This record gives sequence, C-alpha cells and structure tokens, in this order.
Amino acid sequence: MVVVAAAPSAASAAPKVLLLSGQPASGGRALPLMVPGPRAAGSEASGTPQARKRQRLTHLSPEEKALRRKLKNRVAAQTARDRKKARMSELEQQVVDLEEENQKLQLENQLLREKTHGLVIENQELRTRLGMNALVTEEVSEAESKVNLVIYQIRVLGLPPNLSSLPL
Repeated sequence: MVVVAAAPSAASAAPKVLLLSGQPASGGRALPLMVPGPRAAGSEASGTPQARKRQRLTHLSPEEKALRRKLKNRVAAQTARDRKKARMSELEQQVVDLEEENQKLQLENQLLREKTHGLVIENQELRTRLGMNALVTEEVSEAESKVNLVIYQIRVLGLPPNLSSLPL
C-alpha cells in the first residue's frame, strides 16, 4: 500500500511518499507517486507567478552548449532585425504623413498670401477713394520692405522667420 503525505512545512513543497507494505510494488521496485501538496498562500493566491530559476546546463557537453548558445543568438538577432524593420516601417509612414501635411500647409500659406495681397489692394483702393493717398504709399512701402526682408531670410539665408521681432 502507498501513502502520500503532505509536506510538514510550507517551505518544503514536496510531498512525502511512504511505502507501508512489506512487499515491493510492481516487480521489486517502489514507484513514487507525486501528488501536488498545498500551495503557498502568498504566491498562487495573489496571482503572481513564482520566479523561474535558471536551468543548469551541466549535463550538456561543450559542443551542445555552443550549439545552444548559437541558436539563442540566432533567435535574438532575428528578433532584433524584426524590431528594426517594424521601426523603419513606422518611420517611413511618419515621413509620408509629414510630407502630406507639409504640402497642405504650403498650399494654405499660398492661399493666405494671395488673400492678403488682394486685401491690401482693396484697402489701397478704398483709401484712395477717401483721399488718404499719401498715407497709403508710406504704409504700403514699409510693409513691403518688411515682407521682402522675411522672404530674403527664408529663401537666401535659410533662416526661419522671426516674426515676433518685426514690428507689424
């Protein structure tokens, strides 16, 4: 008869197997029967898995260890290549999106410049009708010089326009 007893303490989780019969079981050899004992209250009850210990490789020959290391390195290298490929795809998509946004903003900028030019002309015509002709020419020439300075900074010098420093 085989009796399985629970471990006496929570620290040793392996149950004890006892053979009570005087006769050996099944052909002269005792077969251990392993039944899971009570679990530790802290690890399984809280839902956190226990940390796995690193497997010892003392049973492997040096050639098997080298082969295992090469295989792990090959898998790690492939994973790194896959991550790099995914990152490149993300960056390429980001470039396409930013180029589209840039084109939209350039078009909007051009439309606003045309609208501003039309409004300046309309304003000049209205001032002419009211007899404010001399004042108009000074203001328009001053505004045109400021705009030309900004355009020069952008096109020739490649500088971003510092619009906050210009008195508008």
